[in-house]
Order: sequence, then structure tokens, then C-alpha cells
Amino acid sequence: MESKFKRSLIAALVTGSLAAPVASYATNGMSMLGYGSKSISMGGTAIANPQDSLAGAANPAAIGVVGNRFDIGMEVFKPTAEASLGTPPLEQDSTASHYGPWGVFFMPHLAFSKVYSEDVTLGFSFVPYGGGASRYEKNLYNYAISPTSPDVNNPVGISLDIAQMNPTVAFRFHDKHYVGGTLVLSFQKFRAIGLDYFANFTQTGLTTTTLTDNGNDYAFGAGLRLGYLGKFMDDRLMLGAVATSKIYMTKFDKYSDLFAEQGDMDTPANFGVGLSFKLTPKLTTAFDITYTLYEDVAAIGNAPPTTGDNPTHSIYPVSQELNALGKDGGMGFGWQNQTVYKLGFAYDVSDAVVLRTGWNYGKSPIPSDNGALLFNIVAPATTQNHFTLGATYRSDPKTEWNFMYMYAFGYYQTGPTYIGDRATIGMRQNSLGLTYGLKF
Repeated sequence: MESKFKRSLIAALVTGSLAAPVASYATNGMSMLGYGSKSISMGGTAIANPQDSLAGAANPAAIGVVGNRFDIGMEVFKPTAEASLGTPPLEQDSTASHYGPWGVFFMPHLAFSKVYSEDVTLGFSFVPYGGGASRYEKNLYNYAISPTSPDVNNPVGISLDIAQMNPTVAFRFHDKHYVGGTLVLSFQKFRAIGLDYFANFTQTGLTTTTLTDNGNDYAFGAGLRLGYLGKFMDDRLMLGAVATSKIYMTKFDKYSDLFAEQGDMDTPANFGVGLSFKLTPKLTTAFDITYTLYEDVAAIGNAPPTTGDNPTHSIYPVSQELNALGKDGGMGFGWQNQTVYKLGFAYDVSDAVVLRTGWNYGKSPIPSDNGALLFNIVAPATTQNHFTLGATYRSDPKTEWNFMYMYAFGYYQTGPTYIGDRATIGMRQNSLGLTYGLKF
């Protein structure tokens, strides 16, 4: 009976992973905390803390030490975004109900690693990298312009889903030292509704056919990820490093007048370092630091509309010719580069049970004082502090079930905007996950 139930559940996870929409929501800026229940329950640590084949999505060298594995699972993600704009302020909660049932996102993940030879391991992972979604039933932008306009009743929001597929190879080049490489293949899906106010920022100042309400658009791209992992002090200490190039994407042609560079939305480059250390035979701690270059992606890092208090600039940071939406220097979300700190602990209660907990902190990449909140009403990636916990249950030496929970504490930002005087944006999040692991 137990084996039949196990086979049925695994089949359901595989089917769900292949069939579920790649809906996701960011929690460290526009990226997820980590990949899989083990990593997320330890604050997202994975660069030098390989616990399963999903670690290869964080550091390709990591699969060199995890052996032959298959991991598959699902994360159920519930974000709650809030925003206010206008005088008096119109306050709205976003459940993203239009983009997922009950405002909940189902995010599948799977990976495997296979020892090819004594010094070579091959692997593959499919993970939700991040993105974001929002839907406000009342249009805050239209309200700030004219509180009594019937256009206030038109919903406003966006949805950006980013998934990555990662064919990976790891090499052992000296006893306990490994290097790895990944060809990152990325898929993006985007749509926007109710952004007709943004026509004020286009080259003509008029609504275009490639600005908003054009349904789903898709982009595809690729990049490279390189990593290192080494064992020291009789394997008690592991050190790792990883660097991922910018993921160069095709353009969103349906939204070429919304994003800078005619609809281009590359995934920013990032790099990080990590360590894990066995404090005792049963207690392990891990710590990662990552740095993401949002300022190098025009649509994300370009300056937003001004606050309107500079008569020389008016709306545009420099000029309409240079900064109109869709131009190479078109206005963006104004995000700053982000440093994220991840800390985790794992305690082996027995051969069958492992308990985990962690903390994750990344300062919001959204500045509050330069007008950036106006655009970021629809992309309120403000969360900074995240608490995580989880557990593993091994039903036999080759089979394990991994559970995780994450809570992102609400964080709210208020600042001046070009319309509506001031805006407030904020978010909090809950997430549950299950990952099945099989050694073979």
C-alpha cells in the first residue's frame, strides 16, 4: 500500500511539474530564495551546501558531490502586495487572483545528477527563477489623475514568469576540488493590463499598440553559469563560488513601448560565495552572499520618472527624446544592485530525520526617494527579511521527503511620485514546499 501511494504521488508530482504554468513571484528582488525544499528551508543556502541535485541550479560544481539523484517537487507560494496612491490615498491589496487560483502560485521544480565517470558528473535542473505578478481591482494610476473617472474601475497589474533549464557538467580536478558549468536556458512570459496611464511616458505621449493589454508575450534566451566547490578540514568545511552571466533574452514585441530597449528584459548577472561547516557531527551551518546587477539591465535599472519637483526635467530624468518608454535609455523601474545574505542550520536528529532552519536578508532594491515607487506599484518586490524552516524524513536509505516553510516579513516603503504626491508599496509572503528525493 505504501509503495503504491508513493508511486501515485511521484506520478502526480511529475505530471504537475510538466503541466503546471511556470508562475512565480520574486522574494529576493526578482529571484527566488533558493531551489528545492532543502535549500529554501536553510535560508536559500546552496553555493557550498549541496544537499540534492537541485543544488546544481545554484552552483554547477555542486552536483560533483551529490552522487546519483533525482529530485522533484512543488512550492506553493502566497504573496500579498499592497499599494496606495493619490489624494486622498487610494489603498489597494493585490492578491494576483487573475494570475493564479486564489492568488496562490504553484511552482514546480525537478533535477537529476548522474555520475558519468570517476571525475565527471552530469546533471539537469528545471526551476522557477523568479518574476512577479500583481493585480489591483482599482486602477491607482487613473485614480491619481482623476478620482471620479470611471477608468478607476479598470484593473491594473503585470505578470512576469521566469523559468530556467540548466544542463550541467561538473569536473573533479584535484581530489576534493570541483568546477562546473551550466548552459542556462531561460523562458519568460509577460503580460500587462490597465497601464494606459503609461502612455504619458511614450515618445508621442499617446497610447500605442505595444504598451499594454496585449495578452501574453514570450521571450527566450541563454547565458552561462560557472562554479567552484572545495572540501577542507577533513570534509568539515566546504567553500564555493559561482558566477552567472546576464541571460540575454529575445524581446517582448507586444510590449516594445513599455520596456526600455524596445521590449528587452534580460535577466541580470549575479555572483556569490558560500561556505558550510560541520559544527558537530550532527549540526551543520551554511552561509551565502550573493550580488545581483540589476542596474545593468535597462528595463530594470534605468531611472524612473522624476518626482516632478524639477522644472528642467519635468517627467524625464534627462529628456523625452532620451528617456521615453521603449527607447534605449527609456525609463525603468530604477532598481539598485542587491546584496543578499543567507544563513542556515541543519540538525540530524537521526538517520531518518533532519531538521532545518534559516534566515535570509536582502535590502529592497527599490529606492524610496527618487520617484521609483510610481512604476513599482505593479512590481512591489520590497521584502527584506525571510524566516525559513523545514525537515527531511527518510523512509529508507534511498528515499526521502523534504518539507519547507518560508515567511517573508512585510516591508513597506513610502516616497514621492510624479503623480499622486506620494505612494506606498509593500509586500509579505508565505510559502510551503514539498520535494521528493531518490538516490539511485
